Amino acid sequence: MKILKKVLLVLVILIALIAVIALILPSEVAVERSITINASPASIYEEVANLRKTGKWSPWDLKDPNITYVFSGPESGVGAKKEWSSEHEEVGNGTQEVIEAIPNQKVRTELYFGGFDEPSYANFTLEENGDATEVTWTLEGDMGSNPIFKIMGLFMDSMVGPTYEEGLANLKSRVESKPIFTADISVTTAEPINYLAIRETFDVTNPETIGPRMGEIYGQLLGYINKNGVMGAGQPMSVYINLNETGWEADVAIPVADPGEVSDESISVGQTPGGKVVKAIHMGDYNKLDDTHKQLQAYMQFNELEANGQGYEIYVSDPTESDTSQWRTDVYYPIK
Repeated sequence: MKILKKVLLVLVILIALIAVIALILPSEVAVERSITINASPASIYEEVANLRKTGKWSPWDLKDPNITYVFSGPESGVGAKKEWSSEHEEVGNGTQEVIEAIPNQKVRTELYFGGFDEPSYANFTLEENGDATEVTWTLEGDMGSNPIFKIMGLFMDSMVGPTYEEGLANLKSRVESKPIFTADISVTTAEPINYLAIRETFDVTNPETIGPRMGEIYGQLLGYINKNGVMGAGQPMSVYINLNETGWEADVAIPVADPGEVSDESISVGQTPGGKVVKAIHMGDYNKLDDTHKQLQAYMQFNELEANGQGYEIYVSDPTESDTSQWRTDVYYPIK
């Protein structure tokens, strides 16, 4: 009986000590790691502001090949949200939502982990340093009043820190291997465009004939539109039907609100697919558009994006502008 009393006394003392220690210990925890990445802040920002891309470098995402996601909100920036579910003990279930995004400077996300009522916060700060960027990844959390959780908080840096270091190394490797894009490329959504078109095949071995021929087609389309009272609905465009090494086949088109019944057999009706697209803004001469298309294709390959229809160009600027550097063409590739 005396032994039992002693054991109980020890247990009471231990419990009391844990309670006292827990009262003294702070509930807030913080983890911070940094790395230098040889890339621009913009190149890094698009990887951390888009939660669909974190699976390419985040150690937690990579731990479980069977992890499932539900994405909602915008593609990137404030409101982008990810829910994940995993049976892996180190991954579990939870949600992450971007609550602050300063382009090329900072991303702050709110995290809820399964089993915890209070949120944690992860921050990425990007500081340009010459040709490189200093990237700092932090975690802030509140362990609450539970003494066990507060004691666990003492070991948070040693538990999470190495994984943060691994994640930053993965991010560095991914970003530094990324193709260099001189065009302004982004993933966005586009509405379907109704258009009237004349299909033509162009020969790249005779580039001097392309511009005049497209001008003739636009003239024919505008003549039909004006004669038949069709309402135009946008800038001239081209929809690529078939591409090869010697040239391409395209619908040279003008967007319209309602094409109606077309009486000219040489003119067809078409519609671009609506939904997600990769968009590039090309500034400059039309003769250099091929390079922008190659950049778009490299972007899609790097980000493992799958095409979902024909690409198209919209000629935003007036080609009578004498300064060709001011010519703007928006290039769209529909994706799944």
